[in-house]
Amino acid sequence: MHSTLKELIAGDHIYVKRKGYFYTHHGIYAGNGQVLHFKGAIKEKKDPTVILSDIDTFLNDGTLQRRHYKHRLPHSKSLQMARAHLDQKGYSLVFNNCEHFATYCATGKKKSTQVHRIIGGAATLTLAVTGFFIRKKTSAKKEDPSVS
Repeated sequence: MHSTLKELIAGDHIYVKRKGYFYTHHGIYAGNGQVLHFKGAIKEKKDPTVILSDIDTFLNDGTLQRRHYKHRLPHSKSLQMARAHLDQKGYSLVFNNCEHFATYCATGKKKSTQVHRIIGGAATLTLAVTGFFIRKKTSAKKEDPSVS
């Protein structure tokens, strides 16, 4: 859901779609047009750090969106947690990415739907390929009893 800067509350989990909608970049709105988030694009992730930047830098010409939760921490607590991570290093695409950071600040739980989708897709592909080869081998045994 698209949002405007006027609708945001300090502590909101915000995000923007990147690279032809291939992935999203997440942060915590800090108020006054500022965002706490892991710096940089994928190719700049050599030593990423949680930084405070202006919202235009965060959006990088993308469309502002706000994540809504049924159950979340109070906005003031989310902002406090995000500020406590300022200058934190330790980015990991799978275990500690920008979505993990923002979700943790908003809910107290690290989670990345992007990672779950990718891992789920990889697991499905692995199962499908494995199933194909098992069926192929089973079919070969039925046709030729000497194949083992």
